[in-house]
Amino acid sequence: MANARKPRKPRKTSAGNISSTFGVIRVSEEIDEIDIQRNMVALTWIDDIVNDSNGALEYENTSNGVVAVGYMDDVKVQVDVRLCAERALNLDYWEQGHVPAFVNSNELCIEMGNDYDHQVPDLDLCAALLMLLSSKGVPLTMYPSTLYKFFPFEKLTALLVHEDDTVVKHTLEAMGQLSCAASLRQLKKMVHQARDESLVMITLEALYYGRGMNMKAYLPLLVEISNSDQLASKVRAIEMIGLVVTPSQKEYLPILKRLVQFDDPCVLGPVLDTYIEMAQEDALQDCIHLFRYRNDIWQMEIIRKLCCIQHPLVRNFLSVRYTTNAATRHERELIERYLIEGSETQTEKALVEYVLSSSVFGEVSATSDEDDDEEYSGLGSLFG
Repeated sequence: MANARKPRKPRKTSAGNISSTFGVIRVSEEIDEIDIQRNMVALTWIDDIVNDSNGALEYENTSNGVVAVGYMDDVKVQVDVRLCAERALNLDYWEQGHVPAFVNSNELCIEMGNDYDHQVPDLDLCAALLMLLSSKGVPLTMYPSTLYKFFPFEKLTALLVHEDDTVVKHTLEAMGQLSCAASLRQLKKMVHQARDESLVMITLEALYYGRGMNMKAYLPLLVEISNSDQLASKVRAIEMIGLVVTPSQKEYLPILKRLVQFDDPCVLGPVLDTYIEMAQEDALQDCIHLFRYRNDIWQMEIIRKLCCIQHPLVRNFLSVRYTTNAATRHERELIERYLIEGSETQTEKALVEYVLSSSVFGEVSATSDEDDDEEYSGLGSLFG
């Protein structure tokens, strides 16, 4: 039950902190006086909003201090004004544009939209949220999308046909965070009913990331979207394929072979890893192509994965890479370990020792990878 509380005008204490209705707010010595005054004005504004809300908003004592309380239908929202101000005034590492709160006793940072202005104090966002909670007849779409998952399910479902795709997107994401069977059924329906590819992908992501659903049945659809002309949908489909397909699913080898040719960072990681692990030494030709036409980030990832394959062709390729001027120190370390661990016979060990011999290929500077651009002496130049 909320307690009646007389608001306290914000003021600076002798220690440089702020005394307020919500308790003492710690202030870092590094904070500018302008920012302090701006937050004190916001605290006064919040007190005015609570006191002028005709009972829609109240103060409440909690174990964490005094909070401002409002309701969204039957959903109780406790806004932690003191914590919001303290984070901003202590240079704490946290994402600005979020309001710390408890929603039905669940701790939550409420994201106040994508158009956040970093010149606006986070306390102003607290005030904006409290104004919403104090108003009657506010459309659900006006509330921050972080709160969507607390809407009654019937009202949430109604938003799936909203004309604004952003509203539909937030609704699908919220459904992915619900544990009820009804939301799972609704998401499965939306895979086939969504009006465009982007919403289909958001639905699939809600099923996979939100509900942890086995996506095997949706792989053909993901493959289809991976051919899309819509770049955002294409990228998201490729990323999910990389997470869903396993090396044992050999029937997807031609699909992965096609996808690794796509020049986009979404290929790095699971897609490239799964392809190389699935194709083994047969992936070498594609890896060589990528080496020629991709940047050093791709090259490092390819080296890392190829070092898991023990095959003569791969060993030859990595041995040559080791001797080139382009190889970074980290690459050489990986290749050196790979060659040593894969040597079984005395002949193989002797050959590896020869390849790795600094007396043959020149000393590698211990300072940084920038030194890898310097010319190697001796026989190393024959392999450059």
